[in-house]
This record gives sequence, C-alpha cells and structure tokens, in this order.
Amino acid sequence: MKNNFQISHNRDNYTGAVEFHSHDFYEIYFFADGNVIYYIEDESYHLKKGDVLVIPPGKLHRPVIENNIPYERYVLWLYGGFVSENKELGLFLKQTEELSVEKNTRRVSFDGDAFGYLVRLFDRLNDAFYRNAEGDRYICEGCIALIAGEIYGAMAAVKPFLGQKHELVTQVISYINENLTCTPPLEELAKRFFVSKYYLSHKFKEYTRTSIHKYILMKRINLAKQLLEQGRTPNETCSLCGFSTYSNFYKEFKNQTGMSPKKYTKESMTI
Repeated sequence: MKNNFQISHNRDNYTGAVEFHSHDFYEIYFFADGNVIYYIEDESYHLKKGDVLVIPPGKLHRPVIENNIPYERYVLWLYGGFVSENKELGLFLKQTEELSVEKNTRRVSFDGDAFGYLVRLFDRLNDAFYRNAEGDRYICEGCIALIAGEIYGAMAAVKPFLGQKHELVTQVISYINENLTCTPPLEELAKRFFVSKYYLSHKFKEYTRTSIHKYILMKRINLAKQLLEQGRTPNETCSLCGFSTYSNFYKEFKNQTGMSPKKYTKESMTI
C-alpha cells in the first residue's frame, strides 16, 4: 500500500521551522488542533480546527507553526499511479482543484458532525494502513474515496472568496509564477514593485524562508519535471524552463532531484 498512498497522524509541540517545498503527488492536509498559518505559494490561510487543504503536485507550500502549542494534523499523500488507476478519485481531485480556482480558495472547513465523521474516516484509514492485514487495502481505498468525496462536496458549497491579495510577497510570487521563464533580475523586480532590492529580499525570505533566486529555481525544476514526463528532451526542457545553459540546468536539476534529467525521464516512464 505504501507505493500507492501514505497516511500520518501526529500531535506534538512542534518547534522546527519548515521551508517551502513541493511534492510529485497530491497532499490532503487535515488540521485538527493548534495555531498554524499555512502558505501555498501566494496564498495564506490562518487555519482553524477542521480545515482541510488539498495541495496538488508541484505547488510549493509550508506551515508556520506556533511553538509550544499542541499541533495535531492528519496528512494523506496520494501518489500519481494510484490516482490515475482510481478514476473516481482522480475525478474528485481534478474537480476539487477546478473549484478551488473558481472559488479563489483551497480551504474547506468541517465542524460539528461533519468534523467528527471526517476524523473517524481518517482514523480508520490510519489504523488499516498500519495494520496492513488481509483486506485492509480495500478498507483504505474505501476511506480515501469517502474522504475525497466529502472534500469535493464541501468545496462545491464554499462561497467564492472575493478578497484580493495585497501583500508585497504574494504579489511578487504571483508575478514570478506568471513570468517563470523570463523573470527579471532582483533589482528590476524590486523596481517593478517600488521597493528596494534589500527590502524585497528580506521580506521574501521572511515569508518563504528561501531566497527569490532559489524559489525561482525550485519552480523551474518543477516545470522541468512536468515537461520531461510529457516527453520533452532534456535540451528542449532546459530552453523552455528559462535556463541560460544546459550545464546550469543539469546541475540544478540533479541538486533538487538527486538524478540527471535523462535518468529522471527513464524512471518516470517506468512508473
């Protein structure tokens, strides 16, 4: 089962900082207790008990956790092969993503009986996953389908969020995402937003815990992985992702993925 999905349920007094990161799979994050602000690229959510976020592959994200306050969450990872084999699950995830764009929010909230029902589903999934006895795979798959259906139904009922993102860093991240392959140098980027490059660098790192340069590289490598999986050659991918030389592309790709572009292509074809 661990090749298809993974579930964890943790409650602790978390003290470490989490940097922006991304996955090649879907993550369903169910917040049960604590004080957390969750960032998904240019979006931020001050979570409350019962909030659920569905994070698609390739989206950079990170939680900022209030120290010394019990932090409880369920995290469900759904790997690509499992999603593609389960058509109903894939459809739920696709439609949930489409609705999140339409509603301008990735958050759905559960309270009362709905919260209790979702907790029971996650607990049953967690128990069956780690027990791993005969028949538990079917229990897990049934729980996952029910969880995805509950989230999709909740998202369909969410009212559109009409607020605008005004903070400097979220505007910069939106601009980078829209101009990923031709993002201007830091000084020009700062001028575009009428701030000094030192102020922009400081605020960006405070928000993301990484530099603008590193953020752009992470996003470009995410794009590169998608293009390679679609059949583009490494040389084509290098050019399409905005790298000036193949050596720079190769070095950064291997640094982030642990393998060369060619090896990544071969491995993605065998999945």
